[in-house]
Amino acid sequence: MPPRSFEPHRSAPWFDDTPASFPEAAALPRRTGVAVVGAGITGLTTAYLLASQGADVAVIEASAVASGTTGMTTGKVTAQHRLIYARMLAAHGPDRATAYARAQSAAMTRIEDIARDEGIDCDLHTASSYVYDDDGTRIADLDAELVAATELGLDAAIVEGDIGLPWPVAGALRFDEQLLFHPRRYCFGLAGAVTARGGTIVEGVRATGVREDDGGCELVTEAGPVRAEAVVLATQIPFVERGLFFARTEPVRSYALAEPRDDAPEGVYISAADPVRSIRPHRSDAGNLLIIGGGGHPTGRGDEGAHEEQLLAWASERFGMNPRWSWSAQDFVAADGVPFIGPVTGRSRRVFVATGYAKWGMTNGTVAAMLIADEIAGRDNPWRAAFDSTRIDAARSARLVASQGLATMGGLVKDRIDAFAAPGVTRIEAGSGDVVRHDGRTVAVYRDDAGALHGVSARCTHLGCIVRFNDAERTWDCPCHGSRFDPTGRVLDGPATRPLEPVEVQDAEEGTGA
Repeated sequence: MPPRSFEPHRSAPWFDDTPASFPEAAALPRRTGVAVVGAGITGLTTAYLLASQGADVAVIEASAVASGTTGMTTGKVTAQHRLIYARMLAAHGPDRATAYARAQSAAMTRIEDIARDEGIDCDLHTASSYVYDDDGTRIADLDAELVAATELGLDAAIVEGDIGLPWPVAGALRFDEQLLFHPRRYCFGLAGAVTARGGTIVEGVRATGVREDDGGCELVTEAGPVRAEAVVLATQIPFVERGLFFARTEPVRSYALAEPRDDAPEGVYISAADPVRSIRPHRSDAGNLLIIGGGGHPTGRGDEGAHEEQLLAWASERFGMNPRWSWSAQDFVAADGVPFIGPVTGRSRRVFVATGYAKWGMTNGTVAAMLIADEIAGRDNPWRAAFDSTRIDAARSARLVASQGLATMGGLVKDRIDAFAAPGVTRIEAGSGDVVRHDGRTVAVYRDDAGALHGVSARCTHLGCIVRFNDAERTWDCPCHGSRFDPTGRVLDGPATRPLEPVEVQDAEEGTGA
């Protein structure tokens, strides 16, 4: 692996040419028709569809418009989700698999229509998308996926020979007329369309709970309550315990690199074999980019820096890449591979959730918006059963919960042993962090570049698991359910809603402070 010799922006290129916040953001209303929590593609599309049919809508975002996973996506809008359809047919049967495939295609069309109708300049263009096999070991899988995709009504073809990559491949499965776009420009366009229809966009207000009663809902936020007829939790993973979605999904982080390049391949590519390698161009009047992603692993359970270095080594070898941007994102994978979209529980008809996109959020987030908007409006939707948020798949959920439980319990035991045996805070280097025993407590300690120490409780505020330091992003990540915190304990990703408790720490002689 080559040495890491670059200092990229720790952000996606989409942030460089878009505002940090939405210019028309407003104060938190005390009452609204529908309160949508989360200003990513799911929340903004839901709000747009509802506002377009006359609903009173407020979008409430803890940070800023498209500042989370939507802003960190690679911006592929495609029905080709690697090798999913053969597996989905086998696991779920033709009805659910057909609904999933048709929903993805419909989402692509809806995004095209919205961008055109609202005049959103988001560099939207079409490209062929390929799942490729480097060495011939996955040709049978490509053939099976072709059969499944064709059965489900998707236009696909097996291709051999040159597919536009700078190295030969054994074969590939191609989907034509897929989409690429600038995700933040698209989302800012959606936000503008919402406000033009009388909706409200609120930034910098974190929601922490929802109470449902016969008269509607009360959304609890750090800035006070909001009364609403319905609440949509478009927060990637719901922060409410109802539905136990944190136990029915697995949090996964993945990485991306980008470089200004005029010679990027024309198509969109993803490897059939692991580790996943994703490739796409971005073309705009402002300049062209090569974007490469991959290296996914469960949150808090991997060496983040190593995953990023491996992706860099591959990009350097295959493309001679010297990235200007390097970033990562988090998503959740449902136990049975299909997103959960709909009411938070079987008895709820006012609180809605959407989660488990498995890193295909541009289409699945749009699907979620269409489903939830129809549900709120009282319209039927042919995909509802396929994405049913209240479905129970006992076998798959039990396996996921068991694997999470084993990993969690093993991690908890190991972390506690490590904490008791940990060196004092004096051994924590600048720019690094560690979990230590300090004055009898398990403390997460970070030393900033100036040498100052920052201590917080190492117990995640969601369910009490011990956080771990993410060396690539300088965050505290929970290996149980994916909550993430900055070095001072501020919540970055849920399901946690409360910060880590501050703990005073100081340098001490070895053996006296920890």
